[in-house]
Amino acid sequence: MIIGFSRKPSGKGGAISWIKTFSNYCLSNGHQVRFGYKNKMDVFCSVANYSLPHELRYLKNRNIKVLQRLGSIFLEYNYDDKQLIVDGNNHLKQLISYADYIVYQSYFSKKKLFGSLYDNQEPDGDIIYNSTDTSIFSPDCKSIDKPIDKKVILCSAYWGAHNTSLECIKLIVETAKRLQNHHEIEFWVLGLAPKETEEYIRKHHLPNITKLNLQHPISYRLMPYYIKTADLVLHLKAHEGCSNAVIETMNVGTPMVGLNSGSLPELLGDAALLADCTSDIKMFPKVEIDDLVKKILITLEKSDFYKNRIIDRAKLFSEKQQCSKYLSILEKLYKQN
Repeated sequence: MIIGFSRKPSGKGGAISWIKTFSNYCLSNGHQVRFGYKNKMDVFCSVANYSLPHELRYLKNRNIKVLQRLGSIFLEYNYDDKQLIVDGNNHLKQLISYADYIVYQSYFSKKKLFGSLYDNQEPDGDIIYNSTDTSIFSPDCKSIDKPIDKKVILCSAYWGAHNTSLECIKLIVETAKRLQNHHEIEFWVLGLAPKETEEYIRKHHLPNITKLNLQHPISYRLMPYYIKTADLVLHLKAHEGCSNAVIETMNVGTPMVGLNSGSLPELLGDAALLADCTSDIKMFPKVEIDDLVKKILITLEKSDFYKNRIIDRAKLFSEKQQCSKYLSILEKLYKQN
C-alpha cells in the first residue's frame, strides 16, 4: 500500500513529529510512503491544517480515500487578528468536509475543541492518541551534563502563536520567582518562540533560569536527552488536543507537572500532578500559581514515585498500539477503492 501524507516531516511542532513517527512505522511494516498530494498513492493522511481544500478535492477526483487527523483549532486568544482565527477554523472545516474518515487525538479535541466549531454536533470520528518513536524516546536514552547538586526543571516546546507563547512564558517567570529561595532548583527554558518572548524572560534577570534559548527549536535527536536529564518537565501549554511533548516525556519516564487543562487529565491520569486553573477555551487559563508551585515541590520530593507512575502510564500510548490503529483504518479505506 502506498500511503500519502500532507507534507514531509521536517520542521517544528507535534504534527510534524507524528508524521515522522507514523510514516516510519508504515515503512517498517512494508508499505511505501509519499509526501505531497500529486504522487501516486492508494490512501492519504491529511494531517492538521497542512493540506489545502483543492488538494483534497484533487484526491477525491482520483478516488483516493482521505483520513483526516485532527488535534487542535485556532483558539480565540491565540492571535490578535480575529479574521485569521475565523479563516483558520473555516479551513479546518473545509478539510473535514472532504474526509472519508476522521480521527481526533483525544476526547477533549473532539468534544471541546471541534465541538465548539459545530455547536456540539462535531462530525463522528475515532479517538486515537498520539505515540512516539520508542527507540528514541525511552527510559534508556542518553542524558547530558548537568550540575550534580541541582534539580533541573525543563520547560521546552515549540511555543506556538505569539499570545500563547507569551502567556506560557509569563507562567514560567512567575513560577521561577516563587522558587528562587530553593537554591537546589534551576530552570532550563528551551524551544522556538517569538523574539519578544525571550526578551520578556531576560528583563526579569532570574538567576535560577540558567539555560535560555528561544531562538531555535530543539532538534528531534536531542529532545530525549534533555527530557532524560531533567528532574521534572513543566508543561504549561493549555487546551491542547494531544501534546506530543507529553507522550515523549511519558515514554522517557521523567516526572511531569502541567495544567489541569485540555487533554492532559485524560493523558496523564494519576501519573502526574496538574495545577488548578480555569477551563474556558476562549481564554488562556488563569492558573493558581501557589498550587502549581506546591505540585512541583511535591513531585520533586517524590520523584521516584512519579517516575514509576509515568513509565507505567506510557504503556497505554505505545507506538505499536496507536500506530497500528491508524494503519488498520488506512487498510480498510484502501479496500473500499
